[in-house]
Amino acid sequence: MRGNSKRFVAAFCLAVSLGQTETALGQARTVYHTGFEAKQDFDMEYTLIGQGGWEGEGTGGNGLVENNFEGMGQQAYLGYWPAEEADETFTGLWLPVRDIEPEETRITVTMLLMFVDSTNGQRDDFRWTLFNDNVQRLVTLDFDNATRNINYALDDDIFLPTGYSFEYEALYDLKFVMDFAANTWTVFVGDQAIVTDKKLSTTGARLAFGDLGPSWVYRAPETPGNNYLVFDDYRVTAETGDPAPKAPPSLAWAGWADDGRAMLRLGGDATTGYTVEVSDDLKHWTPLQTAKPGDAGSEIEDLDAPDHEQRFYRARTAE
Repeated sequence: MRGNSKRFVAAFCLAVSLGQTETALGQARTVYHTGFEAKQDFDMEYTLIGQGGWEGEGTGGNGLVENNFEGMGQQAYLGYWPAEEADETFTGLWLPVRDIEPEETRITVTMLLMFVDSTNGQRDDFRWTLFNDNVQRLVTLDFDNATRNINYALDDDIFLPTGYSFEYEALYDLKFVMDFAANTWTVFVGDQAIVTDKKLSTTGARLAFGDLGPSWVYRAPETPGNNYLVFDDYRVTAETGDPAPKAPPSLAWAGWADDGRAMLRLGGDATTGYTVEVSDDLKHWTPLQTAKPGDAGSEIEDLDAPDHEQRFYRARTAE
């Protein structure tokens, strides 16, 4: 040992303070809900784009229909009428959601959904796409109306099969569950999960909900199908999610200083304070230093180390 001829054993153990509680999921809060009814100021004489806060891109068919879902009044639709411009490749709809609190990281979107087949021999794709609040595309669920297969894509734009398919004119209860703290999404049709715990972003995009809406993607833009989707009871809920797990405290040996001090390196969550303790016998512990790994205090010094034959160190969350 530099500066001292005594035998010195540096040993490390780790202890995390007890009594910490986990944040439980909060009660879901409805951020937005519509049944597309006239009493909510949805008018069947106009497109859905421009009504009730709904926005869109493209000039393909969209608007309101009545009693496609028996006894449920008006529904929204996308498709059927071809775009006004021949060079358009899709028509998309979305409803921006901006009043979600920062701690509400678990977002659920539900709707009733039905697909109606083409009668003109052309079939297209209908997709539900999630964007973050920076208008970056995160994930997509694709309903291929030619094969009736359901596919999904992450932000790498590679579509993969879910292994599930859909039927024409069947009513489906579709639910997206997005956990932005955990960077995961799951999709249910009824009680069946068809996409489970896939990543919301593989590229480090901002994880915050912006909107989740449908798009009609034309297989042959010059001759699109007259297929369409109908949806209703569109609801967005938000709740406080489990916080992202913090890294536990860690200690690493960093060597000896020229004057004989023992040097340790503290790791863990950058914003959490940890107390490093020292012992000669693993029974009696003495605080050595309290620091946060994100500060310059990540370097821990034991000035008294040269005076002891053995030393044990541990780190625990500071009280």
